[in-house]
Amino acid sequence: RHAGNPLSAMGDGDLLWHAVSEAVRPIAHLEVQYESDKLEKKIRDYFKKGAKGISFHSKPWDQLINDYADAVFSSIFAGLGDREWLPQADFLFCVDAGVKEHFPGHLLSRVPQQAFEQCVLQATDRAFDEQRYWTYRWDTIQKVITGKMTQKKVREALDAARAETVQAGMENVGAFVSAWIAATVRLLATATQGDPRGCIEEQTACALFHALIQEGALPIQLVNEEGLPPVGWPGVDSMVTQAYSEFGAGEHEAATPCKGRGNGKGCKGKNTSFGKNGQSMFTLWNQVEGGCSGEPPAKRCKGGGASRNFAWG
Repeated sequence: RHAGNPLSAMGDGDLLWHAVSEAVRPIAHLEVQYESDKLEKKIRDYFKKGAKGISFHSKPWDQLINDYADAVFSSIFAGLGDREWLPQADFLFCVDAGVKEHFPGHLLSRVPQQAFEQCVLQATDRAFDEQRYWTYRWDTIQKVITGKMTQKKVREALDAARAETVQAGMENVGAFVSAWIAATVRLLATATQGDPRGCIEEQTACALFHALIQEGALPIQLVNEEGLPPVGWPGVDSMVTQAYSEFGAGEHEAATPCKGRGNGKGCKGKNTSFGKNGQSMFTLWNQVEGGCSGEPPAKRCKGGGASRNFAWG
């Protein structure tokens, strides 16, 4: 996916046109509403309009590229977020072309090519993943959490914690989930006078994270590499229990053990992630030669690519 840009030799004005055509070609047969040329036009418009409203003299060039990616993918998911083919689409070269065509030339004239390409890659992956998550996570929250105020608090904590975890650059699914849970519980505790149970109980938190994992909330890149954890992965229950234990039982007599939907045993292995005080929270799994259990939902997670195989405890 991230090899050299085949559009680099094209002239100005051709870049975005050809980039969008190349991006649409592999998924055009999956689109049921628009013919290929109309779909291409809609997507080109998203990339053209993404540059409008950006103040090019207000921020460094790398932040501007991230702002552009945010604007573009916000529009794409607003207009095409219900398409099952969307997670399969690769818009990297479209972002590259859109920046080159719509950013002032002097802004990037002294930026090394390698730094530019790395920034475009990171901005594309981050913005696409973030918009995909935002598109789907609200339905999941509403299915598990009752009460509008509680839903709002949980959403805010989840979103902030996920952004923090993505920024930390976790390298595997287990470390990501553990850090996301720990950060979410910490933020819920901050919002409820030190006890996250004042917002949601541990059992509800377990149910929420089990649902989020299965319904597309994990970063696509990590899921592509390792596969999706199985339904009821017991690691989630252990992580939630550990995260809640950092804050005591509050007004409750004791923390209620969480119960997932699976019957598996605890995870073993060398990879660990950490709680509020930097202490090891939970040992995740052993790397093995066998296959992964669980596959990404077709609507939510991209497939393809060589996978590293793990045994989910």
